[in-house]
Amino acid sequence: YTPGRYFLHTMQMASNYSYIMAPASTVGLCSSFQAADQLRWVSRTAYRTVELSRSQPGHGFNEAERGHWEDDEAWQGFRELMEKLLIAYDWGETFAALCLVAKPAFDETFFRQFAHISRVEGDTLFGLLADSALRDSDRSRRWASELVRFMQEVEGNQTHLQNWVEKWLPLADAGVDAFCSALPDGEAAATAAKRDAANF
Repeated sequence: YTPGRYFLHTMQMASNYSYIMAPASTVGLCSSFQAADQLRWVSRTAYRTVELSRSQPGHGFNEAERGHWEDDEAWQGFRELMEKLLIAYDWGETFAALCLVAKPAFDETFFRQFAHISRVEGDTLFGLLADSALRDSDRSRRWASELVRFMQEVEGNQTHLQNWVEKWLPLADAGVDAFCSALPDGEAAATAAKRDAANF
């Protein structure tokens, strides 16, 4: 759970880039609110990390998260996805990679599948936090879906969007598979996450 703040931070950075480079202020404002949502979840994860370090001393909370993010096999797919996304400088590609691929994949994996397993294991608090995060995720999907619908009114845009999604989807799927491999019944969790991430 606690290394998740690194992924959330990269989504905040990518959302900020999308805001700065947006072709219209109406689109930029949606990205700006999305960046604010991501910052809130970075903060909440950091606060929870400190709480865990105090309630569970000696377990490495608030000490080794960066090492897990950089070295733990469960995180390497998502880390590769986001490191590459942060150097996608075309606005349209950034939007497609972030809002249509990376964010839905992570949200469905971390805030839905991982939270479900956490609830089963008795961590009700993370489940409740994840429910709140998924409301933010739904808002992000709504504005992204409406923007895609609007973009499709111009001939050729659908092809560009589809090409970008196809380019980034294998990286997202690899991230989902790697993370879910560390969970109980990980294959089922990965299948559900990928299915729901694609359900725009």
